[in-house]
Amino acid sequence: MEIIAKIFNCNYETYKLFYKDAIKKAFLKDKIIINENDIKIQIDNLPGDTIQAQRSPSGRHSRTITVIVDGTPKYIIGFSNTGYDEDRKKESDNGGRQYIYGNSDYHSNSFMCQGINKIFEYYYDTKKYFPNVKLYFYLLDIGKKSYVDNLSNNLTYRELYTIGFEILNIDDIPFREFYKLGFSREEYGFSYEYISFNKFANDLAYISSKNSSNEPAYLKCIDFNYDIDEEGDEDELYDYDFKDLTNTQYIYTFKTLGAQSYDNFLAMWTLNILAEKEDKNLKFEFSKEKFNFRLEQPDENVKWTEDFPDTITRLFEKIGISIKYETSEEVRQQFNRELVQYEKAKRSGKIRNQELFKNNLRAKGLQTKCYLCGCEVEEILEAAHLWGVADIKSSGSSKINKVLDIDCMKNLLIDDAHSGEQFYKKYILVNSGDNGIWLCNNHHELFDRNYYCFNSEDGKVLLKADSDDIFKIYMSLSEYDKLPQNILTECTKVFLNERQKKFNGMEE
Repeated sequence: MEIIAKIFNCNYETYKLFYKDAIKKAFLKDKIIINENDIKIQIDNLPGDTIQAQRSPSGRHSRTITVIVDGTPKYIIGFSNTGYDEDRKKESDNGGRQYIYGNSDYHSNSFMCQGINKIFEYYYDTKKYFPNVKLYFYLLDIGKKSYVDNLSNNLTYRELYTIGFEILNIDDIPFREFYKLGFSREEYGFSYEYISFNKFANDLAYISSKNSSNEPAYLKCIDFNYDIDEEGDEDELYDYDFKDLTNTQYIYTFKTLGAQSYDNFLAMWTLNILAEKEDKNLKFEFSKEKFNFRLEQPDENVKWTEDFPDTITRLFEKIGISIKYETSEEVRQQFNRELVQYEKAKRSGKIRNQELFKNNLRAKGLQTKCYLCGCEVEEILEAAHLWGVADIKSSGSSKINKVLDIDCMKNLLIDDAHSGEQFYKKYILVNSGDNGIWLCNNHHELFDRNYYCFNSEDGKVLLKADSDDIFKIYMSLSEYDKLPQNILTECTKVFLNERQKKFNGMEE
C-alpha cells in the first residue's frame, strides 16, 4: 500500500509536525494500523513569493492535507488555524514580513471557522471525482495559550459532529467550559452531536450573549395556530398538554458581516439538519448591518451587508443543502400580522399577545429553557410574566405613566402614533421581552401563585416565609437559585420590582 501525504508548500513547515499523527488517526477510523514511516510526502507548490501570497483566497489553497492511497484520494484532513505558524515564522526569520510567533488572539472565527469554507469546498470538489473520499478535522495549538477550548470553539466542534464530520484528536479537548451548558461527553456516551434543535439554539443564544457588544442572532416563531381573539388577561392560563408545534414556523435571523458569515454558515447547516430531524418548518432571514472599513471614512463610504458572500452561497450549492429564506413579502406579512393582532387586541381590550411576548424574549437572546430547573423540552416551556398581566391591566394611568417615566423604560414606547394611549402603554409593558423569563409549566404555576419570587436586585429566589417543607425541598432541587445576570437588565429589574412588591405584600 503506497501512502502519499500531499501538503501545500505554504503549510509544510507547520503540518510536517502533525501529519503523521493525523494520518494514523484517520486510518484507525477504518480500523487500519499503518507504519508512519511508510508515508511519503508530496509538495503541492502554489505560486507566490510570500506565504500570504501562496495562501491567497483566490488560489487553490485550503488548510488541508490529502492522503492518497495507491493513487486514489482516501482522506482529506482539514486543520485549524494556529498561532504557532512555523511557515510564517521561517519566512520572518529569513527577513520576510514580521510575524508574531505564538500569537494567542485566535477565537471562534479565526481559529476554526475562518477559512473552513475552503476546506469544505476542496473536499466536495474532490468528492465529485472520488466519491469515497472522507473528510476529517485536526486541531492545532492544543495545550498552548490559545482559545482552542473556549465555548465558541467547543460549539464549532459539536456543529461539525452534528453535520457528520469528526475531529481526529477531539479526545484532547476537555470541554470543561461546556459543562455549564449541561454537556458532559461522559454523560453523552462520548457523543458530540446535538440531538435537539432547541438545545442547539439555546447554546447559540448563550454564547452570543457573552459578547456584550454583539447583537445576538435569534429565532422568531410564527404559530399559525395562534389566535389572539382567544387570549385572556388572567395570570393563570395553563395548558398541561404538550404544545402542538407542528404548525409553527421558525425563522432564524442572523448577521453575515465579515467572519460571522463563516460562523453562521455552520450554524445554519446544523440548524437545518436538526430541523429536518424534528420536522420543523425552518427559514432564515438576513439581518441588515451597516459597517465601515475605516472609522475615519465619511458617511458615503458606509456599506450594508444583507447576504452571504459568494464563497458561502456557492458552497451551499456544492454541498446540496436546501436552505429556505424569508422573502420580502413574507416579512411584510409578518409585520402586518403584528399590526392586525394589535388592532384586534385593542378592540377586545385584551393586552396579552403571547406570540409577540415569546418572540420578544427570543429577540432578547434568552435561552428557551426553564431558568430554575434547566428543562429544555420546548413543548412544556412557557413564557412567564414578571409583572403580571392582570396587575398591569388593573393599574391606573398614573401608575403606568410613572413606570414608563423611569429612564430605562422610556425607549419601550416606539410607536409615536399610539404612544399617548393607555392601552398601547399597557400592551407594550405586558409583551416586553424585559418582562419575562422562560419557566417549565410546574415552576410557572408556582410563580404565578406567588409561592416564590425573584429579588429585583440580584435575581435570587425568594420563598414564602410559611412555605411547607415539601415545597422547600422541591425548590431546593432546582438547578439554579437565582436568575443569571444577562437577564437582569435595568428594565427587567423594574418589572421584577413590581412583582416583588406584590409578593412582599402577601408576606405581610
